[in-house]
Amino acid sequence: MNRKIFDKDHIPQAVFAAVFLALLILPVIFMNFKKDQISEYENKKLEDWPEFELSEDYMKAVYNYVNDRIGFREGSIAVYTEANNALFGSMVNPLFMWGEEGHIYYKDKDYIAAYQRLNTDRQYIDSMVSFLEMTNDYLASKDIKFLYFVCPDKKTIYPEYFPKTVNVNEENQSVLDYLDGAMADSGVEYIDPRDHLTAAKGNDLLYNKLYDVTHWNDRGAFIGHLLIDEKIQKWFDDVPRLDAANFDLENVHVDSLDNAKFSIDEDIPLFSLRDDQMADYTELLKPVMECETDTFYTHHINQAAPNNRRLLVFTDSYFQSYQKFYDDRFREVYFVHRQNYDYVQYFVNLTFPDMVIFETAERSISSEMPLTSDFSDYYYEPAYKGDGTFAANPGITYDITDVAGGRVDGANIYLDPNDTTAIFRMDAVVSAPESLGKIDVYAVTDDECIETDYCKLHRQSEEEGIDRFSLSIQRRFMAQQEIRLFAVSEETHKAYLLETFEVRYDGQGD
Repeated sequence: MNRKIFDKDHIPQAVFAAVFLALLILPVIFMNFKKDQISEYENKKLEDWPEFELSEDYMKAVYNYVNDRIGFREGSIAVYTEANNALFGSMVNPLFMWGEEGHIYYKDKDYIAAYQRLNTDRQYIDSMVSFLEMTNDYLASKDIKFLYFVCPDKKTIYPEYFPKTVNVNEENQSVLDYLDGAMADSGVEYIDPRDHLTAAKGNDLLYNKLYDVTHWNDRGAFIGHLLIDEKIQKWFDDVPRLDAANFDLENVHVDSLDNAKFSIDEDIPLFSLRDDQMADYTELLKPVMECETDTFYTHHINQAAPNNRRLLVFTDSYFQSYQKFYDDRFREVYFVHRQNYDYVQYFVNLTFPDMVIFETAERSISSEMPLTSDFSDYYYEPAYKGDGTFAANPGITYDITDVAGGRVDGANIYLDPNDTTAIFRMDAVVSAPESLGKIDVYAVTDDECIETDYCKLHRQSEEEGIDRFSLSIQRRFMAQQEIRLFAVSEETHKAYLLETFEVRYDGQGD
């Protein structure tokens, strides 16, 4: 008996079945199993495989893993995104949206609500201003200049291009309007550059039309830093002016968004320092310094600078790349992420700055900062203002708990010349008679008086019920010298010598 093995009439069904199976199998075969992957189109970290546990959350995590990493997903998103833009002028992106006349804007819900004046958190802004006032008072007590700078959003400088479908509640105050009023009564040097940017935008585009629309471009940034320079010129006669003649300005072509893969065609302005003699020392302190985050941290030294000034800037992404406006004018420039709020005093005592700048982006005040930064019960150890005389020690003692970057043996601090650790750190606990009340511990070198407490450490001491202190000094500032460690009673205001250390570089005590 003859059997028909294959009927050509069944070819379409076979092809369909094969394609159907391929669509089921190939995405699994080509799944992305690599760890720590980023989606270029969605600008997000893909889910990693979860640790096993018998729970509903585990099953959800597995689902998210498969959903994020299934084969061809990134390509499908690319085709879908680019097709929507090309055919319908629609931006399918979680971060950005089209505005008027071909402008792109940030699409975050808090950003839009701030434009509508719906999320001006007065209580939080007041707490931030209180923190700035405390910072100003502390720095003034050490003769350090302080300036606060707020960076306006593109929606604030170019509201005319924001989507017309988004309405503004004109009866409410905006974040910057309320901040201006609060800062006016603070006594803190403060710059809100809105008026200057608005006046200048008729001449140049200060925020790119398409690329990196969450920040100003270099033209806008230059205007902002010129305003800072006006303050610098009043305070320091040995710091040269910020001068456009010292920079080359070029237009650089970009073909994709900065934070997501989305095709664009734009030329953006970039300033570059013409005679750049800066040396990058970012890795000098970074591996051993105390901080909340080392994102944005940089440390530049210019031995050819016309002064010995040091600048310390607490910044977010708005100032991230603008060390170039200071590298040829200060001997040292430190940029530190502003999320290190609880470490401000630590960095001041580590770097010995002549000037401190604190910068925040407008959008952060109504979105990220209230979630990550608590300014309540903020602490600064007061700067020592005594005459350097010491009373008889009434029983104050200290115990060293940890030492790094050197060795302590009795009254000697030994630094090994072959040790490349850039910071000497000594952690300790101090105990004092109750009659003396709160004790503040300080260290005096030949040139500086250093507070050994800061907000993060103070919070830790309160939680543990013990009084900690930590002495951190850059080893390059520790020439062979004496370091006097002493305590001051906040109750009696008297100073009591704890130890006089001699710094040795011969490696003894090992």
